[in-house]
Amino acid sequence: MARRLGVGRGGIAAVVLVHLALLLLFIAPELWFSGRPLPNVDFETHANQTWRVLEGLRGWGRSWVYDVQLLAGHPTGAIFDADNKGWELWTYALSGLGLSDADAFNSFALLVHLGLIPTVYAAARLFRLSPGRSTLAAALATALWWFDAWLHWCWWIGMVAYDAATYFALLPLALFYRFTEERRPWQALACGLTLALCHLVHPYSFFILAPPMLALWLRARRSLGRREHGAVLAIAALTIAVNSYWLLVARRFWHYILDSAIYGQSRLSILGADLLEWSIDPSTTGLIGSRTTIRWLVLALAVLALIGWRRRGDPRHLPFATALIALGGIAYVGGYFSVTGQIQPYRHVGPLALMAVIPAAHQLGVLLEARPWREWSRATTMIFGLLMIPAAQHLFAELTYYVHGSLPQPEQPRSRQHWWIGSSGFAGTPDYRLTAANGDAEALTEWVRENDDGQGRFLVEVGHLGEMLARATDAQVIGGFTYRNLAHSGANLYRRYPTGALAEAPLLRYLKTYAIRWIVVTPEAPWLRTYASLRQAARFGPIVVYEVLSPAGLVARGGGQVRSETNRIELRGSDPKADVVLRFHWMETLACEPSCRIERSPINAEDRVGFIKIPAPHPADLEILNTYGVVNPYEQVVLP
Repeated sequence: MARRLGVGRGGIAAVVLVHLALLLLFIAPELWFSGRPLPNVDFETHANQTWRVLEGLRGWGRSWVYDVQLLAGHPTGAIFDADNKGWELWTYALSGLGLSDADAFNSFALLVHLGLIPTVYAAARLFRLSPGRSTLAAALATALWWFDAWLHWCWWIGMVAYDAATYFALLPLALFYRFTEERRPWQALACGLTLALCHLVHPYSFFILAPPMLALWLRARRSLGRREHGAVLAIAALTIAVNSYWLLVARRFWHYILDSAIYGQSRLSILGADLLEWSIDPSTTGLIGSRTTIRWLVLALAVLALIGWRRRGDPRHLPFATALIALGGIAYVGGYFSVTGQIQPYRHVGPLALMAVIPAAHQLGVLLEARPWREWSRATTMIFGLLMIPAAQHLFAELTYYVHGSLPQPEQPRSRQHWWIGSSGFAGTPDYRLTAANGDAEALTEWVRENDDGQGRFLVEVGHLGEMLARATDAQVIGGFTYRNLAHSGANLYRRYPTGALAEAPLLRYLKTYAIRWIVVTPEAPWLRTYASLRQAARFGPIVVYEVLSPAGLVARGGGQVRSETNRIELRGSDPKADVVLRFHWMETLACEPSCRIERSPINAEDRVGFIKIPAPHPADLEILNTYGVVNPYEQVVLP
């Protein structure tokens, strides 16, 4: 069969070589082991989360900490990083073997890229595709990985873990399919292990796999014996057990969770836009052009395969039909419903496309083996050849869109007109390859290290810059990912007012509340130049730093001076007879030592968490520590 397809044993090797060549094209090889986390937007968020979790694991044997460096203190490793657990554990394990933290962190992303082909090929074989058709499945997967707009956007921006789950989910599904058909113990064990790992990589694996796996179980339930039903329960139990360490922590802090229906809120209009390759809502589909030709080609082939499987009663029809209907529904109408709106429904176009590669490869194999062109007339062959000219032109434009920056560009017009057009016909198309870190950001980082004294905070407008500063320096930052789904993000001015444009008086009140000493904006905010209470302190390309001339301290009331680090706030020289209020977020696991206690001090309606209050009397010198125990149960202090 493989020979009839013309792939033979060398076919999968050729696919691997093409995949590696594209990896070298799109990601500079020197980035992987550069000693610095991969430089892009969400990479900075995941790196900062990972660094704090590494602190927790190494210092306290815990997977979460009270992070004093971001958002005036908040729990890192508790909820917001649920999509980062596998990445954190991988980094921790490899750094324990001698790799630097950054290189261990980057190696996870490298593993995700390298794991695509073997995973898809193995899943296709488990679904009983021939070696030739399994090779076609791997080839379709690599085409989607590099040239589907959403999948490319995910790994380029740093959503690597979700991209990994989109293809790795095929493995436990394939193993469960074989188990319901053959009932072999090794299949159940392998399914349980891969399912647990898949959820560890990204919890949204549940929404990818629950519908088809439930459908398979319902079909087989009457023919399964007690032992087989027990194995199914064991698969679910193992998945929960492996992930329980972070699920229990997330449950503990769930009262801080916010509405997450912000990005990826798809509507039917997005479906029409994707069909036409027209971008209408970048907050849903990503800041990337809508390049979906390969996606629709794969889905069309998959639909043809499902029709054929249904007619022949092929048992593979059920899991794939269920998965594609469920994922397609979530991806394109999930924004209409509050429940699915919480999981950024549009992102499910990734697993939708990669789930389709196995039936699509089957159908493509059927077409190639039939060789219908042998029966074509000369006129039909000529018409097909003519149609291939615009098809090839479109495909060339589709593929080269992602490397626009490396293409030869047209000469600039000699007239004084202020317009410019690129070789692809669009002006200013980004180059969607990962290259070296931004030099301006690196210069800002060094400047912050030199100027931070630990007694005030940096308000940072751009999210990934805030994450980078919190990771790479000792500075306390108000910023980071703007729409963190934790109540603590109410401290971020740019969540309250996305432009940051406030009159001087309310801005000063905000700066005082959070002890802001420096404001970092990108690009320059012209209204800040007019405020007498601020002065420009530094500039690094488009990044401008303003200094607050009369900043407030980290102690709001009660006197003394604060020093802070992860899980610990130290106060020295306070007034023992006065209540102390610290401009750090209160948390129920914090305790005061020696012989003192803490309470929650309300802040304002935008920030419902509250600051730390130490009622008098108390020692002049004291410490606030994260005890990891429920010292102030949430039920006793209900947040507004």
